[in-house]
Amino acid sequence: MNFICCLLLTVLGLHSCGSDTASNLQKTKKGSSVTAILPLGQIDDKQVQLLSNELAAFYGMKLLILPKKTMPESCLLKNTKRYSADSILKWLLKQKPAQCDRILGVTTYDIYTNKNKNPYWGIFGLGYKPGKACIVSDFRLKQFGNRRDTFLTLVTLHEIGHNLGLPHCEKHPACLMNDAKGTAKTLFAEKKWLCPGCHTLLKRP
Repeated sequence: MNFICCLLLTVLGLHSCGSDTASNLQKTKKGSSVTAILPLGQIDDKQVQLLSNELAAFYGMKLLILPKKTMPESCLLKNTKRYSADSILKWLLKQKPAQCDRILGVTTYDIYTNKNKNPYWGIFGLGYKPGKACIVSDFRLKQFGNRRDTFLTLVTLHEIGHNLGLPHCEKHPACLMNDAKGTAKTLFAEKKWLCPGCHTLLKRP
């Protein structure tokens, strides 16, 4: 399974925790696409709710917010506070409720992947393409102050786009599927918008 990393970018639904999870899933229409959101660590509940609302509005999917969990210690880089995004993705697949199509992990901890011969390249997000898991972090977005949540939304929509099969886009600078290529420039150019090419790809079965 291939994965794509997002280095620098980028309402209605079911929301539940605890024992309400199963009952809410049963209310989901047969065939509806359901994305589970798993808050990890000390991520703000308001941020999680924001991403749920944005995903529902943009992709038209149902959302299920799972009870918060601590970051898996098995994914922690020894003697640091950094976590392997690749390991988190594998762990997330085991946390995905059977009734859900995919799972999104959301954290405020620093995450990294192997990129450009650097085994500890810090990133904002990582997702399988196509696939059933992605992870996003606001750790490196805090430097942008009041734009943090806007950029976190773009990162999330981007990574879910990969889960849905969308590749990186080079057709339009405002398309949210652009590859940041290690710079912050795309953060300020991208919008909550898919170019016609990406939109067509998304609509294909």
